[in-house]
Amino acid sequence: MNNFTRILKQIWKILLRISGYFTIALIVFFLIAVFIWLPYKINNNKPSWDWHSEQKTTYLDKVSKLKSKQTPNIIIIFFDDLGYGDFSCYGNKLIKTPTIDSLAVQGVKFTNAYSSSPVCTSSRAGLLSGRLPIRTLANSVFFQTGANMAKMRNFNGDVNKLPNDEILLPEVLKAAGYKTGMIGKWHLGDTDGHLPNDFGFDEFYGMRYSVDMLPLNIYRNKSIEFLDKTELVSGKTTYTDEDDAIKTKGIDLSELTEKYTNEAVEFIHKNKDRPFFLYFAHAYPHVPHFASKKHTGESEGGLYGDVIEDLDRSTKALMEALESNGLEENTIVIITSDNGADYNGNAGNLRGRKMETYEGGQRVPLIVLWKNHLSKLVTDQMVMNIDFFPTILSLLNIPLPDDRIMDGENIFPVFMGEKSPHKYLYYTDAFSGEIKGIRDYRYKYHIGGFKALPILNSIGVVQRYKPQLNDLLLGNESHNLIKKFSQKADSLKSAMYLKTESLQLETNKRGWKN
Repeated sequence: MNNFTRILKQIWKILLRISGYFTIALIVFFLIAVFIWLPYKINNNKPSWDWHSEQKTTYLDKVSKLKSKQTPNIIIIFFDDLGYGDFSCYGNKLIKTPTIDSLAVQGVKFTNAYSSSPVCTSSRAGLLSGRLPIRTLANSVFFQTGANMAKMRNFNGDVNKLPNDEILLPEVLKAAGYKTGMIGKWHLGDTDGHLPNDFGFDEFYGMRYSVDMLPLNIYRNKSIEFLDKTELVSGKTTYTDEDDAIKTKGIDLSELTEKYTNEAVEFIHKNKDRPFFLYFAHAYPHVPHFASKKHTGESEGGLYGDVIEDLDRSTKALMEALESNGLEENTIVIITSDNGADYNGNAGNLRGRKMETYEGGQRVPLIVLWKNHLSKLVTDQMVMNIDFFPTILSLLNIPLPDDRIMDGENIFPVFMGEKSPHKYLYYTDAFSGEIKGIRDYRYKYHIGGFKALPILNSIGVVQRYKPQLNDLLLGNESHNLIKKFSQKADSLKSAMYLKTESLQLETNKRGWKN
């Protein structure tokens, strides 16, 4: 018995020794992973792709030699997180937007216009490139260099800046002889080679990121004009609410819309005698909300209403600048939003919000005005912000780049009351950029519903991503019709997966033709 006990004790000691060695090995492995492998991977994980910089240069040189008979000025007023129902002309009962309402009556008002993504970086890439955002590698939100989320993107092998071989609208228009200016939020990268001035903008005034991402420096071209001296500014802290304890020590955010507007008006005055392109990418109504002190409390919609009405006054100032310079009939004005409303905004009768593939995430207001050139109409035809690039180039008789797939369509005929060239539109995931939904004129299939997921006995949770079919003409995505109209669901599902396959995400993600 004593021998047996002695053997057990020896075995126990051996096991303890082995477990001790194992524990030590785990600790060493963990330390190596955290302090050596992880930093190395974050700093050296460089995405690889085939560059088309030479093709881009060749294309822009070709454009510079073309002569266009028609050179209207172009202004894109791009709001940040503005919901489908935030304007009174789109049904808001509390917020008054008389200038924008008037433009909606004078021009073309869309009821089925979409952003190319439910998040800001991706949507901006789609707008300026004319391509689905995933082709530009802007699959989700970019973050400030040094921020933890930026490191995470790098760790995952994702880029945190727009590849500079993408061809953007300002570059094409600059090559065609336009003066190009950007005011407001960029959000497509913050390093040299990937800034607004590197992508064709002659002038830039604004922030490189969202108004909730510190530091809130304001740049004039590549130089800081207003330095944010807020404590804890490290690129890791976000500022998410107007009541946040962090108070920015740089620009007074209540003056931001007015300051941007003054810059935009000045740009119009300076360039009245030559064709110009102005991309006015407002900071608001993205959080945090700061309204002009001159008009605080005037809106029946509270603080958020004050912010929206400031934006309406800003639009009025731009239109007055065009009128005073006799430019109304020679300027195309496009007014829209980068994605749907956040939880402070109004999505109208739509289901869902920013970051979702429900309608409220990607359907946005769109008003297009070109005095005495376009019909006055309200249209329910489907369009997307990737359509602006090919539409504007077609109007100027500039050919599209032939080395890459362009996803947008020429929608100028829609401005004149004709049908949309799109048979389908697509909804993209806020994090991966992959296609998660599809719609035709009436029906929508998307992977965004909810279903019960049992866990243990009678305990369960609600899991997202249940396939869903909706009638967009008669409903607001509240009722799943996938069983009632199974053939329609299968048809849309097949079309969606065909589109996904055509993207060739494994072999030709950038969408090169040759």
